[in-house]
Amino acid sequence: MVPKLVRSRFLAAALVGAFVAHVITFRAAALAPAQAKTPGGEETFHGLADQAGRAQRRGQSEEAIRLYLEALRIRPQWADGWRNLGILLAVRKDYKRAEAAFKSLLQIEPKSGSGWALLGLCEYEQGRLEAAYPHLERAQSLHIANADLDKIATFDSALILIQKGEFPMAMSRLVRVAHLSSDDMDLVTAFGLDALRMATTPDKLDPTLAPLVTRVGRIEFEAVGGGAPAERTLGAFKELLEERSDDPRLHYAYADFLLTIARYDQGVEEMKQALALDPRDVMALLQLALTYAKLGEAEQGLPYAEKAVELAPKLFACRYALGWTLYRLGKTDRAIEELQTAVKLEPSDSRAHYALSEAYMHAHRKADALREREIFAKLKKQLEPEPSTPSTRVPQP
Repeated sequence: MVPKLVRSRFLAAALVGAFVAHVITFRAAALAPAQAKTPGGEETFHGLADQAGRAQRRGQSEEAIRLYLEALRIRPQWADGWRNLGILLAVRKDYKRAEAAFKSLLQIEPKSGSGWALLGLCEYEQGRLEAAYPHLERAQSLHIANADLDKIATFDSALILIQKGEFPMAMSRLVRVAHLSSDDMDLVTAFGLDALRMATTPDKLDPTLAPLVTRVGRIEFEAVGGGAPAERTLGAFKELLEERSDDPRLHYAYADFLLTIARYDQGVEEMKQALALDPRDVMALLQLALTYAKLGEAEQGLPYAEKAVELAPKLFACRYALGWTLYRLGKTDRAIEELQTAVKLEPSDSRAHYALSEAYMHAHRKADALREREIFAKLKKQLEPEPSTPSTRVPQP
């Protein structure tokens, strides 16, 4: 069976939590100097704002929406009004109108991390992933104070990346959510989708694949979020492989974990087994390339990196893997070209900026190197988990 989805509850909690965080500011905003558009507007605004807030707290959402709209006609620069109106509409799944409210909020508070997160969530719920992703990433860069909102924004970013096939980047975000969240079935399923490289979402998962995805997701989640010992995780993978020895996705997931815990010889052999079962496995190709680069054997990894780019030229991870491999081989000019492409494909991933800074420094382009290193430091601080946890399944440079 497909696991029971809890996404609606998860999202509602985030939105309600965002409202609670602003209840205290509500009365202060209502008492701020009015910018009345009509005679007597200030007094009318105060009355409407107070009524809207009380209706919202009583759960009378339809009445609260009406009152907020009337108050905002008088004072369109009332940020908390737009915020609370958007949250009410989003909880009612009126995402299109909620999106408009949050856009109005961001015209007033363009540096609000929560505002960008709320906008991104509404766009995601409407299936507009290309619009949602940069807004969710921008929210992270500006900081999201509300924990529930931070959690669901990070989770949605991961789901978008999974659907785009950027599995290593998605894993880094899932790891972060795992350290912010309790045992959530959607999160477990997402770990399984990422480990098995299935470019879909928990609610669209083929029911026949659900048991496998859930089982792998549980192994991954417990390794990351539950701190399961490595030997237990390895044992769970081996048990699965005895049942499904011809599944390249399982060999990849097992190899991926072996590489994560620095068992490189075993990991490389297992990754080659995945590649033998599926010679066009792009992720297996780039994992081998990066592992060889990490081990100081970039020459062996170069054919794998070039093949990965040939198969998926628009995938960030492939361009990054080829660029880093070329850099380790001293082929600086080609490395810069590939890493510049990687940065264009995914500006918010810190690894490409770091690698590009190294390549620029090697080419004596110090100003460019400093710029990329500053971007790297900023992104590393904003988006990646604590150093004690694995940040991604792709080996770091």
